[in-house]
Amino acid sequence: MRAESFIVDGCLPDIEYRTTAPEEIVCPRVTRRDGVPVVYLHNERAAAHKGFVPVAEFLRRLARREPNLACTGYRANGRQTTISFNKDDRVTLSPRLQAWLSTLAAPREGKSAAVVGFLANLMPLYTHEDRDGVWCARSLQDGTLILPVDESDWDEERGTVRVHWQGDAARQSQVDGDQIATLALERYVRLHGTGASEEAIAAELWYMARHFHHKTGCHVYLPQLPDPPDAMARLRRKAGEIGQDVLINLLTS
Repeated sequence: MRAESFIVDGCLPDIEYRTTAPEEIVCPRVTRRDGVPVVYLHNERAAAHKGFVPVAEFLRRLARREPNLACTGYRANGRQTTISFNKDDRVTLSPRLQAWLSTLAAPREGKSAAVVGFLANLMPLYTHEDRDGVWCARSLQDGTLILPVDESDWDEERGTVRVHWQGDAARQSQVDGDQIATLALERYVRLHGTGASEEAIAAELWYMARHFHHKTGCHVYLPQLPDPPDAMARLRRKAGEIGQDVLINLLTS
């Protein structure tokens, strides 16, 4: 999903604004300038952009709940009207747009973004991908896209992420990031530990679980994984068995 995916027939139908009498529903109008889809903010016509703001930037500002944000729509009779986002009782956002705005608003230092960044570093299982300025994790196995969500208004941050299964935005769900990470870490350790003993794999997985907690503040679910005695010394002994470069890099990161 990108900003342009919300544009249909020259408007943003995921945003509905109920006008004053005579009441009708209008949506922000989208035009193009130099090939870039833009909305018109008439109260910014004196700015350098002359009021024409790219849709992607407009959605980022909407996600930040910028005060006094307003854009232009048109009534059925062709008359221009102002869509003011200060009037919450008149604006309705679709669930899919609300989900995307939550991703855009996700703080980069939050637990959700930390989980996504950790997963994206588990190469070659995942890789980083930029979606309209938001860094996500893309599965190289089936194309599943993992995005951060905004947890700033929640009672506590849990490291929740939004998952587009096989990359399909129409098939998305919101899950605890530590559940995704548990499965990813087990696959990652076994991939890099191909040919190693189960003891060596368990030792590296124990360290990776601690490393995940250090980076994200979240915990993976491995209830049967024992806490090895003198863990750091044991990990170093197993470094040659798992793969010197992989494990030493982790120990020094």
